[in-house]
Amino acid sequence: MKQSVLIFLWLSFIAVDLFSQTNNKPFLAVKLMPAEFQKQLKTVNSEFKFAYGMRLDSTMRDIRNYSSDTIQKFIYKETDYEKIFRCPFWLAMDSTRFCKFIPELINALTDTTYIGLTNANDVTIWCRVKAGQLKQNSLNYQIDDDIFRVCGRASWILKRLTKNEFGIIRCDTKMDDIKAIKKFWWKWLNTLKIK
Repeated sequence: MKQSVLIFLWLSFIAVDLFSQTNNKPFLAVKLMPAEFQKQLKTVNSEFKFAYGMRLDSTMRDIRNYSSDTIQKFIYKETDYEKIFRCPFWLAMDSTRFCKFIPELINALTDTTYIGLTNANDVTIWCRVKAGQLKQNSLNYQIDDDIFRVCGRASWILKRLTKNEFGIIRCDTKMDDIKAIKKFWWKWLNTLKIK
């Protein structure tokens, strides 16, 4: 019990420290966001309809009805590629979702926790192909970021939502480089805040 309280206090301290580093001003309204960002959100939503619209099961409805906790579980704990693939679609559907998650994803860029990936027969992540964890197939969907780890997932989702490219988080990307990427994302995010 005593150990649980100490862990809770320690995690609370870290959370307060992380959030104190961010600018907590609200995002711009979607209609005031840069045109390229608006266009990318529409593109992701169109891709969602293409990927899941013809299915006869309830997958499309299920994705729309995911909770924030479910998406966080997918990002931080899930190994099934299909579940991770759904995250950008869910986030792009609603401005309150991406406004909440974009700062969280930026913070997650330095979380190098290894989770792994299963059910990934139709995706190529080159650093994992070289390591022998995935098979090479030139027809696969290619992801440059290492989505076997939380930091790579966060980077890939941020890129999918925004179409911004501030660097690639591969298997061997050094922490200093990851911190530099994170800094670019914070700088970009602050351009979307109300002055």
